[in-house]
Amino acid sequence: MIGTESTTGPRYALDLLGGFELRSSDGQPIVLPTRKAQLLLAYLALPAGQAHAREKLAMLLWGDRLDQQARGSLRNAVAAIRSALGSEVLAAERDTLALLPGNLATDVDRLAAAGTGSIPDQQLDAMMRSQFLDGIASPSEPFDDWLSFERARCRGLAQSAAQKAIAAHEQVGRLDEAILLAQRLVALDPLREQSYRLLMRLLAASGERSQAMAQFQTCRDILKRELGVEPSAETAEFAKLIAAEGVAAPGLPLPVAEAAGRASSGLAQPRGFAIAVLPFVSLAGELDRTFLAEGFSEDLITELSRRRDFTVIARQSSALFSGAPETAAVAAAELSVRYALAGSLRLAAGRLRVTVQLIDALGNRCVWADRYDRDLADIFAMQDDIVASIVGSLDAEVRHEERERAARKLPSELDAWELFHRGLWHAYRFTREDIETAERLFRQALQHAPDFALPYAGLGYAAFVKAVWYFAPDPVAAISEGLAHTRRALLLDDGNVFCHVVLGRLLTLAGDLDRALIHLRSATEMNPSYAQAHFGLAQALIYSGAPTEALAEIEVALRLSPKDPLRSMFLTLRSFCHFSLGDYEDAVIAARLATQLQANETWSQIALIASLVELGRLDEARGAARALRSIDSGFSTKRFERLIAHVPAALRERVRAHLRSAGIEAEG
Repeated sequence: MIGTESTTGPRYALDLLGGFELRSSDGQPIVLPTRKAQLLLAYLALPAGQAHAREKLAMLLWGDRLDQQARGSLRNAVAAIRSALGSEVLAAERDTLALLPGNLATDVDRLAAAGTGSIPDQQLDAMMRSQFLDGIASPSEPFDDWLSFERARCRGLAQSAAQKAIAAHEQVGRLDEAILLAQRLVALDPLREQSYRLLMRLLAASGERSQAMAQFQTCRDILKRELGVEPSAETAEFAKLIAAEGVAAPGLPLPVAEAAGRASSGLAQPRGFAIAVLPFVSLAGELDRTFLAEGFSEDLITELSRRRDFTVIARQSSALFSGAPETAAVAAAELSVRYALAGSLRLAAGRLRVTVQLIDALGNRCVWADRYDRDLADIFAMQDDIVASIVGSLDAEVRHEERERAARKLPSELDAWELFHRGLWHAYRFTREDIETAERLFRQALQHAPDFALPYAGLGYAAFVKAVWYFAPDPVAAISEGLAHTRRALLLDDGNVFCHVVLGRLLTLAGDLDRALIHLRSATEMNPSYAQAHFGLAQALIYSGAPTEALAEIEVALRLSPKDPLRSMFLTLRSFCHFSLGDYEDAVIAARLATQLQANETWSQIALIASLVELGRLDEARGAARALRSIDSGFSTKRFERLIAHVPAALRERVRAHLRSAGIEAEG
């Protein structure tokens, strides 16, 4: 995936719930000339930043045409999008195409990010009534699969947003509003028992016990008619409890599934990334597929258990629960973990499709979902490939979710673990003010837990950022300070991957490359799916004069963490690797992508200037130099050299000379 969101705000809005509607930020409608161009934009937008192979896009939308015709049609659709929205919204590489994040706001993304009260009830009700790309005919079977997947995902997002809004209404006694949304929740999926139980409880709490029992009968009738089954024991028992109450009160206990989604449920708050991998479901139920499903669950548990910062429930315990996503929150609550991973697989025509969902137990919401399609030529290699992909994505998503969750809470509600993650959230914004806030939060975490290693590593990382972003008046002193903090962290916990990564990166800047490589290689062995460990190793390798090895590591980092907050830095390092290897066109492409993602960072501009000078494009290089000086008016080659004193001399001198050629002075 390409990048993080723009800080300037989206210029366009795209509504996909209920059809396709594109407009500018001031509400003016924008028309794309063909249905296929609309579908292409919708596909690229979910999620923005995801790079897609051009060949795959052509097959999805024009699979009924010859290859050359399909590619021509794709080019025409791309041209139409650029004509309507501007050329800068798309990142086009040789074989891939992506919609750059931050340019386009979709209603689906807004629904996914919905917090309590963030979407008014009337708008939320309209979203729940609207089907994703309603009335749009699918151009191919593979596109139809994607359409079905997104429609199911949007239903889940709507359910999650509605449940949050219902809980907010109930908390302040607005039962009528809560009941209206609960009724819409039932209409959204009439076969979902959890929605009936929620509506039954709200009706009973409002004194409408007979209506609550009528909802139970409706649930029973629909399940019998559509599926030939009775309601679950949980729903039946809850109905008995309502029937036995003389006058229902707001204190009526919640069923287990609803309780798991509320902060008052008493769910243990484990410190660390605690997860249960539920049994994968074989959708066809055939014996050979059942064994394959069990193999996926076991392999995922094994791989996640190798990560020291993950606590993974043993298979003997997680296997006792259903693998259905709708019951994942219940399983997580019973097992006292924050997250549950649910998955399914389907085998057809020599291909395997694996679908996974990561469920947050506290909110009973899906925070990440993905699908993997593979050929079955080598079943073991295929299984290893999918497991590695899932673990890599899951690692990045869980870390992202912890930071975002901590950022949403009130400061007074944060414990040491959450203070650390809120500090990271600020540190990854890369402004002077945010780094100061991050340091304050890390120190607050240490007041809560003086022997907690991660806040010390956080202080080390803040010192690293102050040096690299020129926030510190003396970068060398900042590096020394960071080394002291991070060494303290490792004394407290020498098995934590983040501590090793931060220490390795600081040692790289300090020129202690042998020790840096030891810590960074250890980090990649501790957690092979931690993208920032591979990024740190790539930095140490390029400092060591090994750009080919560095490029291999940075490609791993880019693949593992598509939404990483350091992704622009990943791309900058990719640019320097290409520059070192003489691949100057590729260096320019990577540097430009980095500047689009993080406009206020100097290193990507440096890489761009050096590469453009090598190509003889001096006017463009001077333009990049002007952009660099607008970011840092005091920038000079002398300041640049203070931080790269330990880079190989030939590379250092070449970059310095190119900066001078573009107009960067020796002294600021």
